Amino acid sequence: MSRVTAAAPSPAPSRRALLLGAAAAAPLVAIGAGPASALGGFQDAAGLHRVGEWIHPDIRSVDFRVDTGGMVTTFDPSIRVTVPPSYEEDPERTYPVLLMLHGRGGFYQDWTNEGGVVEQTEQHDVIVVMPDGGAGSFYSNANFPLPGREAAWESFIMDQVLPFVHANFRTDRSRMAIAGLSMGGWGALALGQRYYGHFRSISSYSGPADCNPATLDGAAVAGAIWACPGFDAVKYWPTSNLPGATWGADLYPEIAKGYNPIDNVGTYRDKRVFLRTGDGPWFDFFDGLEDHPDIWSTLQAKLEQIGADIIENAVHPNLERFSGALGEAGIDHDFDIAHGATHNWDLWRDNLAEDLPGMMAALNA
Repeated sequence: MSRVTAAAPSPAPSRRALLLGAAAAAPLVAIGAGPASALGGFQDAAGLHRVGEWIHPDIRSVDFRVDTGGMVTTFDPSIRVTVPPSYEEDPERTYPVLLMLHGRGGFYQDWTNEGGVVEQTEQHDVIVVMPDGGAGSFYSNANFPLPGREAAWESFIMDQVLPFVHANFRTDRSRMAIAGLSMGGWGALALGQRYYGHFRSISSYSGPADCNPATLDGAAVAGAIWACPGFDAVKYWPTSNLPGATWGADLYPEIAKGYNPIDNVGTYRDKRVFLRTGDGPWFDFFDGLEDHPDIWSTLQAKLEQIGADIIENAVHPNLERFSGALGEAGIDHDFDIAHGATHNWDLWRDNLAEDLPGMMAALNA
C-alpha cells in the first residue's frame, strides 16, 4: 500500500423470502444465556415497530426486523446491533456508536458476514449499528417513488434507527462515528456532512465523493444514483422503484448539491475524515489463464474482477479530487490509495482494520 496522506496545506428466490425463511429457522436465545445476557427488554421506539427479534450470543449481536410506519414500504428492513464484550459487565456504562453502511446490492449482515466486524471490534468498546439501506438508495430518501413504494432510507436511518438504538442500548450519542463501503462510503460522507452534529469521525472505503457530471467519474456516480433504485428489483421485484426515484429524471438536480460531499467541503472541518480507495488495475486479465485446469471458472472470476476494477477506477480519481478539495480548504484528513487493490472485501476489511484505532481515539473509546 502506497501512502498518500493528505493533510491541510500550510499557507446494495428474493432476499426477502430467504430472510423470512432464515428468521423462522433461527433459534431465539433466552435472555440471560451466554455473553449476551445483558441484552433484552427491547421496546418499540422512534416509529419503529419490532416484527422480529433475534439474539445471537455467539456474535454479540441482536437482529431486529421492523415495520417503519410507512417510512419504508418496499420491504420490512432489518437492523443488526453488535455490542462489545464488556457490555454486560457494568450496567451503568455507556458506549460510543459506530454506524456502518453496506454497499449497493448489500444488506444488514454484510459487515458481519464479509467484513469481519465482530472479530475486528473484539478489543474495542463500541456499539456497532448495521441497518438495511436499500439495494440502491445511496442513502438518500426516494423523492419520486412509485405510489405505495416509499423508500425514505435516509430518514429511516437518521430519524428512526439511531433513536431506536439510543432508546434500547446504553449508548453515548455524543460519541458517534459513521463508515461505509462503496455506496455506503458515499452514504457516510453524505450523511456525515448533512447531520453535522452527529458524528465525530467519518470514513469512506471506496465510496465516491462527487456526483457532478462535469467529469467522467462524476457522471458515472450521477448515473449510478439515477439508475440504482432499480436494483431493488433483483431482490424485491414486486415492490421496487424505478430508476430516477431518488432525485428525479435529471442527473444533477438542485437537491443533489445538498448531498454531494465535494459541494459541502466546509462541513468536514473539525471532523476526523478517513478516505480509502484502490486503483483497480485490470491489465493482468490474461495472467493465469494459460493451461489452467479450470479455465472457465478462472475466466468468470477474472470477469468479475474487471467489473470491480472498473468501479474502483471511477472511485479512485473521484475520491482523490475530494481529498484535494479538502486540502485546499485547509481541512485535515487521511487519504490513502492501495495500489493493486480493487472494489472488494479484501480491501474493505483492511480499511476497517486500519481505520478502527484512529476512529476509537476520536470517540474517546
